[in-house]
Amino acid sequence: MFAANRIALFLALCMGVATLSCVAQSSDNGKRSTQPPPIRLSALWDGRKSVDFHSVQFPRMVRASDAHFLIDPEYVLGITENGESRAYPTRFVSWHHIVNDRIGKPGNFSFVTITYCIVCNSGILFETPVVNNRPLSFDFYGLYNGVMALFDTSTNSVWLQITGSAVKGPLTGRSMKTAPLLDTTWGEWKRLHPDTLVMAPDAHVKEDYEPRGSIMVRGYDSFPAAYFKPTITHKDSRLPMFEPVLAVSLPESGAAAGAAPTSILHRAYPLKAFGGKTSAVNDVLGNEPIAVLFRAGSETASAVSRVIDGQTLNLEVRKNRLGKADYYDRETGSRWTIEGRAVDGPLAGKSLARIDSHMSQWYGWVSYFPDTSIFGRDREAPQPSIAASARIVAK
Repeated sequence: MFAANRIALFLALCMGVATLSCVAQSSDNGKRSTQPPPIRLSALWDGRKSVDFHSVQFPRMVRASDAHFLIDPEYVLGITENGESRAYPTRFVSWHHIVNDRIGKPGNFSFVTITYCIVCNSGILFETPVVNNRPLSFDFYGLYNGVMALFDTSTNSVWLQITGSAVKGPLTGRSMKTAPLLDTTWGEWKRLHPDTLVMAPDAHVKEDYEPRGSIMVRGYDSFPAAYFKPTITHKDSRLPMFEPVLAVSLPESGAAAGAAPTSILHRAYPLKAFGGKTSAVNDVLGNEPIAVLFRAGSETASAVSRVIDGQTLNLEVRKNRLGKADYYDRETGSRWTIEGRAVDGPLAGKSLARIDSHMSQWYGWVSYFPDTSIFGRDREAPQPSIAASARIVAK
């Protein structure tokens, strides 16, 4: 399958309708989510014999100054771990879907799995599970709920991207742990991390990538092929199906010290609600004060805790010394990045904890978490699953 055909195969997002006010706070404490809906294995599409793309192992990385194959408006998936930052261009990852990599210096590195489903516009980073003292390696399996599914090449177990859980095979019931990732532009990522490394194109499949200068579209409003729709197990019309959102997950607080949370809270923040303006929204999810930050131009969004050293901050957007919009807290006047790092002011050098979040189209998120709340629209009850009566146990 060549690059020209890939655009026809993978369509992304359309913008819907919603309204948020910046620097606002919700009084709702979120919907409780204990377990996702039961898995319908009949809806799990195995596409391995139908696709030509494959994951990539430990791709070649180059310095930002040597990344002549990128232009600033291109989108990348950026991660920072073990003192090292790396960027993975979606122009490449959208073909591979999965990057099996490690990050950090020798003696201080960790294995990571970078995943990207272009149809749902969901980029998610996982800590690679280790089985029998070896990190798993993943490749593309197919679809579930219109979103990518993976399989590990050691046991052939099938894993879902949105939940990070194995639903078929010997490792059924295991889950992968997510780690912070920023879906942003190459120009924005370089500004945040000028010392970053970046994934270079794989010479073996360079003809399959979109050409240099292409920016992966994020504006279509339908599935690209007939095999997507039968994989959908839940629909919810509270938002348009292809509405882009920042999907946030947070363990419910209040459990005893050291105890596992009994439930996970989920909330969706429609991107169009920011009105195309750099914005900060102060919210409370469960009992946790959080902030959702949005950067106009690069269409970047993230979620962070508002609590640091026992103090709850309120974030807002102000003009910096260059006259550009930036994030500041009202309490100390410190300036923050969209990743929650204080770069100026009394709190410089400190960081707000990142909250588990990623971009998604509405259908791809609510299909997995039907009891999710929508910021500012929580009086609208979640809708029952179209497959509420169907339960097929994974084997």
